[in-house]
Amino acid sequence: MLVNTVLGTVPAEELGQTLMHEHITCADWSMRMNFGDKFLQYDKLVEMAVGQLKKAKEHGISTFVDGTAVNLGRDIRLLRDVAKGSGVNIVASSGFYYQEEAWLAMRDEGEIHDLLLDECLNGISGTDSLPGIMKNGITRAGVTPLQRKLLHCVGTVAKEAGLPIFCHHDPRAFTGYEVLDIYASAGVDPCRVILGHTGDGNDWAYQEDLVKAGAYIGFDRLAYGDKDNPVENSVRNIISLCEKGFINRIFLSHDWATYLAFWDSWEDTVNRDYLNLDVDFTYVSRVVIPMLRSAGLTDADIHQIMVENPKNFFNGE
Repeated sequence: MLVNTVLGTVPAEELGQTLMHEHITCADWSMRMNFGDKFLQYDKLVEMAVGQLKKAKEHGISTFVDGTAVNLGRDIRLLRDVAKGSGVNIVASSGFYYQEEAWLAMRDEGEIHDLLLDECLNGISGTDSLPGIMKNGITRAGVTPLQRKLLHCVGTVAKEAGLPIFCHHDPRAFTGYEVLDIYASAGVDPCRVILGHTGDGNDWAYQEDLVKAGAYIGFDRLAYGDKDNPVENSVRNIISLCEKGFINRIFLSHDWATYLAFWDSWEDTVNRDYLNLDVDFTYVSRVVIPMLRSAGLTDADIHQIMVENPKNFFNGE
């Protein structure tokens, strides 16, 4: 199967090592339009992102799935420029994050469906770049009426456009069951779904339930390990799932961004030594994979997780 990247299609068999959930930036367009270079300097951001992705490429990463949905500040021009400069495949997302936005709540599902399907079939923002994956987001608050509408809407678009789905979710709320049910009502098979951030929690039974249902799960916030759930916990949980035969349902990623404008200021971001950070798009390669090897995974196991799983996911297997 061919996978849509921002610069054209790539056979799933040629994706190589893939980071399945990252961001070049999450930077609100209202802030960008009103505060300009004080909030984000485009050329500098491209420079930093290109440098960081080139560094990831040196560590074996070939493909980068950008999870920035429409209302997270998706900038297709930015993604195209970074892909050209870095030589890394970038896959763009369609769909919406979990904000309870009036202009989505007050529109019927059919209108939202038509907007999303149009860009999936004809290109994003006047370009010929097609999304390669759909996106939803659910918080600890669960499946609100708006998010139920958006989940079903994204599910129907994904089914019609032949795209898989990534759903941000909080595993502590155990909403994965309901999310899969809603997607199923739209005709989406669980094998076309990643329940993102499942690795944030340590409930083994929940993780096993989701993979037994046929979904993929993400240990995809490995850049954010903290005292409540350090990276050692994720490594332990990954090893446990592999020992139980679920290695083919796991993804590793960071959910990191060159400029994460939720809380980072532009001034702080631009003044960092951006090519020599402790945590960047190479953290999985530099830190997590060696830990997994030390815990017993083989090179073949790592290849399965980083290369075969993305290929199979995009192929719908």
